[in-house]
Amino acid sequence: MDERKKIIYELQKQAETVLALKQEHRQKRPIVIEFSGSPKAGKTSCINSLELFLKRNGFTVAIIQEKASICPVSDKQSPMFNLWTACMSLAGLIGTLEDKSCQVDVLILDRGIFDALCWFQWLVKNKKMEEKQKEITEGFLLMEELVRSIDIVFAFCATPDVSIGREYATLLTDKPGSIMNKKVLGEYLKAIESTVEEKRDYFHKIFTIETSDKNQDEVGKEVTQITLDTLKDLLMERVGYLERDEALNRLLSSKRVFNDGDVGSWPSIKFGLRCDVEKDEEVLQPIPVAIITNLKKDRILVIKKNKSAVSGDSPEKDKLLLYVGGHSRFEDSTEVVSKDFLSICRNALKREVKEEIGIAIALNDIQPFYLYTPDNERSKKHLAVCFLVPLDEDSIKLRLDSHELVMNKGKSKSGRFLTVGELCQEPEMESWSRLILERCFHVEYLPDGQLNMFE
Repeated sequence: MDERKKIIYELQKQAETVLALKQEHRQKRPIVIEFSGSPKAGKTSCINSLELFLKRNGFTVAIIQEKASICPVSDKQSPMFNLWTACMSLAGLIGTLEDKSCQVDVLILDRGIFDALCWFQWLVKNKKMEEKQKEITEGFLLMEELVRSIDIVFAFCATPDVSIGREYATLLTDKPGSIMNKKVLGEYLKAIESTVEEKRDYFHKIFTIETSDKNQDEVGKEVTQITLDTLKDLLMERVGYLERDEALNRLLSSKRVFNDGDVGSWPSIKFGLRCDVEKDEEVLQPIPVAIITNLKKDRILVIKKNKSAVSGDSPEKDKLLLYVGGHSRFEDSTEVVSKDFLSICRNALKREVKEEIGIAIALNDIQPFYLYTPDNERSKKHLAVCFLVPLDEDSIKLRLDSHELVMNKGKSKSGRFLTVGELCQEPEMESWSRLILERCFHVEYLPDGQLNMFE
């Protein structure tokens, strides 16, 4: 078997493995890949190769094409040119991710946030953009909700001589352009290098792909393998967990409801494959949840999970729940902005609420409290991180995820706001919801419809 056939065989086998996982696990969102880099470094050819490979092997792909060629800003070395192209890319990214009817496995950005950061770096170095202007613009582009959505950045690089050779190989001119000249290309490579160094921790993964001495098959193999590995990780789901120490175990054994002041400091959240984390008796899984009420805080949003969305031994099975939320995932963490316990929990909860009931919430001023109910072997492994979130009931439109939740149709109570009195008429309620009634609404749950109010 020659080398090219060997590459194709290995990649196809890897694709088959990932496709098999897709049959077992639901992919809740696409992986997002940004292709960036210096001109004529092979970026466009690699995008085309990756798209064709994925489609031929059973995956759905969408591409947000770069808009530089239609930019109305005539000066390519103006900050406004770069800002315009970056905003067009962001519009495509946000539009695709927010469009629930657009179900794709892989979303490709042909230049995006990272690429814009590289060009801003170059513009400042060449006195075409003020440092203050760069800082303000970068602050917008590095907004956490944006950069966390990008799973992989591929930064393509080639030496100026190689780039120019590729540019003019099929042209009947050798005159340099405003960008395609050795000086600018050399400076831009340095801008890429410094941007990778300075901004690496904002992104999940950045790979520098040097193509000067590689053929298309070698580059395509590297990029495709990384893409398939990332898809596999997303499907396998890496969830957050805490390693129990003596202090944490002592707290959990003494209290079922507690605050941050009872903890001192939380250990760092680590991430592992969900199947492994669920089996580990020595770790604790934090579950961020939102208790959503009306503004008067006398009505509570309740949901019920589909039977197919919970395991047979789950305390949530067939119960009305007074909270929305779920596991933190690896994508909820970034090294610079969100690496501490609470910021990861907030990111995870905002994502979960958006996924499950289709609304955006803000949590920055809300301090959580914690519930631990070791009633059975499954409950012992989970800690509720609870945020009480008052919203204007009349101004929100819920869009429940039909895969996860019972829909709010007919006589179903799922996805509706109920009073405390209505909740206490439920025949049975799981332990977290009972404690939420006590903590937030000063009511002891009595399943006969009577209320035991207390201060």
